[in-house]
Amino acid sequence: MKSYLLLAATGLLWASFWDSLPSFDWDVAWKVAAITAGVAAVAIVAAIALPFVAIQAGATVLGTAVAVAGISLLIGTGAGIAAGLYWGADEEAKWRKVIEEIKAISNQLDIYFEPAASNSQQAAEFRCTLVIYEETDLKAQKPVCTERQVKIEAADSEEFYRLIDQQLRAWLHKPVLADQDNKSRRVKIYMRPYPGEGVYERLRQLVDNNGIRNCVVERSEQSWTSARPTN
Repeated sequence: MKSYLLLAATGLLWASFWDSLPSFDWDVAWKVAAITAGVAAVAIVAAIALPFVAIQAGATVLGTAVAVAGISLLIGTGAGIAAGLYWGADEEAKWRKVIEEIKAISNQLDIYFEPAASNSQQAAEFRCTLVIYEETDLKAQKPVCTERQVKIEAADSEEFYRLIDQQLRAWLHKPVLADQDNKSRRVKIYMRPYPGEGVYERLRQLVDNNGIRNCVVERSEQSWTSARPTN
């Protein structure tokens, strides 16, 4: 009776603290528990069988078997819990690292220009690409940052800037992780190939006057390269 009460009390204690425990890796836990329980059972049986070890086999074979199984299960469970907590915490640390990498880039939008057919150093008129780094499967074991590219092709400058403004506002309205830390959004404009005089200034004006979120505009004189984490 006392044993049952002790097990019940232990179960209630675990349940009360379960939510505050670190991540738990069930796959590792049951494997370690099974191996440890098996090793413990063999060790206990060997100890009982050897005459020079002061362990009595018990009143009956069944009683001995139950005692060995119970002790082995207890040892295996303890080892499994320890292993599950350890590897679970390790996986959680890796997950948090990936989340921080995604957070550092998902509040950035890139703009780069398409090269002209006649001159690769000069940008084609009214054509550019917006790159959005989207947070994907954040609650999954391996969250990722998905790179989405939006091509802009327009017939004239009015349509060109209107389409960019639409995409910019849609991106600003969508919340990202960095918003929780009140970090400014970033818009990075790549100037190679060169889009011509006044283009950067007009784009910066669109960003500065968005009226939705605070944005920082960065100008790069290099060709576009993805900012997405590679790991």
